[in-house]
Amino acid sequence: METVRSEGRLAGKWALVTGSTKGLGQTTAAWLAQEGANIVVHGMEEELIAPAVAIMRKYGVDAWGMAADLSHVAEMHRLATDVLARVPHLDILINNAGGSRGSRGNFWDVSDEGAEWTMNVNWRATFVLSQHAARQMIARGIPGRIVNISTIGAHYNHRERLVYNAAKAAIEATTRNMAYELGPYGIAVNCVAPGNMAERPGAPRDEERWREQAAQWIPLGRVGTAEDIAAAVRFFCLPESAYTTGQTLLVTGGYAMYLPGD
Repeated sequence: METVRSEGRLAGKWALVTGSTKGLGQTTAAWLAQEGANIVVHGMEEELIAPAVAIMRKYGVDAWGMAADLSHVAEMHRLATDVLARVPHLDILINNAGGSRGSRGNFWDVSDEGAEWTMNVNWRATFVLSQHAARQMIARGIPGRIVNISTIGAHYNHRERLVYNAAKAAIEATTRNMAYELGPYGIAVNCVAPGNMAERPGAPRDEERWREQAAQWIPLGRVGTAEDIAAAVRFFCLPESAYTTGQTLLVTGGYAMYLPGD
């Protein structure tokens, strides 16, 4: 791919996108890079950092990355501290990292370790990284943006995902409270809640059949894509959304607006 220099609406800004070595996070980071934002890539696996950074640099922006295991509180603080020490200023934080390792199944069978992993990676990492970002934005007078990622499961139940859904629901409450506290400093905080997505971990073996079944409940007739989510996140980062804060945008294709056959 030929390098294209971007002079977009986010030119000169720095964005940290957690969980951006693959999937939804990588697509989101790339969309921000296309708007001119310099990118800090994050992921769990060290070997995936360099390839993702190379993708961002093809858009003509500065980019670098680091690995951190966000299931550990010390790693959350290390990631935030190292990023803020290296970038000239952090303007955008996208709390995208998530998962439900060890916490799927009947809630009464979930182990303490599984529940802690899921709560840490989803909610506590969002909280800790936002603390660091907010302090820096306030101190430097940066009218920054924080965008958190939830799930449709915070509004409708996922089977055998109680801890994951609870963590994401906490993220939505956190979004509203952070928006209220950070509003006086010109910092906007919003949330995106994806619906049924084509790109996701733990995809079923019969992917095509799953998509057809899922689409029955979606008025737009298809499951979502990484680009659908990236577009929503990008909106919350652009100058045009400066007066929007404390919101959770459900990007679901209209899921659950009606029941097929009724």
